[in-house]
Amino acid sequence: MRDTRRRGGVWIDVLVVAAIVTGGTAIAGATNNPQPDAMAIPGCDVVQPAQDGVSFAIGTYGGKYDNPDYPWLTASKATAMSDALIESLPTGVELQFAAPSTSLVFQPIDVYPSDASLPDGITVEDISGDSTASGIVEKSGVSARLRVSVQEWDRGVPACVAEQLDERTTLPGGTVVDTSDAVSVLDGEPTHRRYATAYFADTIVGATMSNDGENAALPLEVGELRDIVSNPELRVSATVPDGTPLPRRDCGSSRENPVPPLPREQIERIGSALADRWARFFPDARTDRPLNDLLPGRSGSGSACTSVTVVTPSGPSELTVDISVQEGSAWRDAGESSSPRVNGTTLPDGGVVTRWSDEFAAGARPSEYVSVLRPSNTRVQFGFGEGIDVDTLVALASSPGLDL
Repeated sequence: MRDTRRRGGVWIDVLVVAAIVTGGTAIAGATNNPQPDAMAIPGCDVVQPAQDGVSFAIGTYGGKYDNPDYPWLTASKATAMSDALIESLPTGVELQFAAPSTSLVFQPIDVYPSDASLPDGITVEDISGDSTASGIVEKSGVSARLRVSVQEWDRGVPACVAEQLDERTTLPGGTVVDTSDAVSVLDGEPTHRRYATAYFADTIVGATMSNDGENAALPLEVGELRDIVSNPELRVSATVPDGTPLPRRDCGSSRENPVPPLPREQIERIGSALADRWARFFPDARTDRPLNDLLPGRSGSGSACTSVTVVTPSGPSELTVDISVQEGSAWRDAGESSSPRVNGTTLPDGGVVTRWSDEFAAGARPSEYVSVLRPSNTRVQFGFGEGIDVDTLVALASSPGLDL
């Protein structure tokens, strides 16, 4: 989703109406978001006539932090901005417990194909360059998705354009914020939408939220969105505090048949049991974050998972954890696999242990995997590297308290 803003001399108001993410490619639709005619807009000395919107589809590829094309977005910078954003939420607003990519963690900047087919007058540079954070926020029983984007910007404040904003506010210090509260209609379906866009000297920060329906309620007021986007800690030039960790990233294996996410209480219970057992089985191993800090798996995985760095006498190694319910009974035949890299055994209690290797692993990434399918159909899977004993991991995965 792109917020309404002027880029490269073209007004672009992109609303994601369909998204298909397969193999790292996202396809999205874009549409104009009409708003009431306005001959005069508060805060605008001059108002340019309304311009037609554009509609197009374009593929994207997942980017990475510390991309030399966008040197301002380091991994620690993403964490600092995410922390600042969450701290900017008004009192009484709750963020839904979800995977990092849907809990207001700023993501790497998408990469667009250099040969992308775009409408006349629009270039890849016009629609790229922003890091986006999104999540469901709730207040007084009303919830909606909040999307916030941050982009480096040195082209000044654009002119006011009719039908694109309701008000322009100049804050002390010179930051300009445009806001809108309006209803858009797509294929006959109305959507209540609010947005705010802040223009700093070096940064654009945009925030949008919407709910279907002409009179649909939204959890944040326009003024609250204005306060969020005007937070100077979201500027690309804001200092990153020393010791800021890397951002959390999504985890959990994808599933052919998506299932609902696990409740927060269940994930916290499993996390507490896992951390307690880990301390008993690996008393001398240190991790960069507690193992009880489990997260919901990526959309549709229905798992509790995390990734930590474990320091052992052999050096640092990444450990991944994924706990979910395995549907069906085919996996209970430990001898079914025909792959020479997969080994299966059956435990005395009926649990099934499966172990395999990743021959393409590099660096600190896990090179070995082991999963234990417990009699309850709870599957506990670890990815690990050197210095972590697999038999001890099997004992950990088979210990009490980890059943979903």
